[in-house]
Amino acid sequence: MGYLSQVRAGGKQYIYLTEYCGNQEFNTKKETHVFSFGNSRIALLKMKRWLSRFETEFPPELIERGYTKKDLKSWIKTLESGITKTGKKFNVEIKKRAVF
Repeated sequence: MGYLSQVRAGGKQYIYLTEYCGNQEFNTKKETHVFSFGNSRIALLKMKRWLSRFETEFPPELIERGYTKKDLKSWIKTLESGITKTGKKFNVEIKKRAVF
């Protein structure tokens, strides 16, 4: 199965679902990004929306790869707590908008 990873670019942090693929011919990468959730703040909002409307809004490509509501809950917990399910730190920059 996959795990969340992050990439920083242009001063923003982007969240991806990454899967281990091992050694591939003509490629030194051992993992591949299979889904982009967008920047960190948007990613958490998307995931929470999908959780409340799982049957209709969870991306079909993730369902085809075997991901479930349980996985989605785990990803949300990782983003909110900053700790993965294996106990590793996952530093997420989630800036809340000021309410006026």
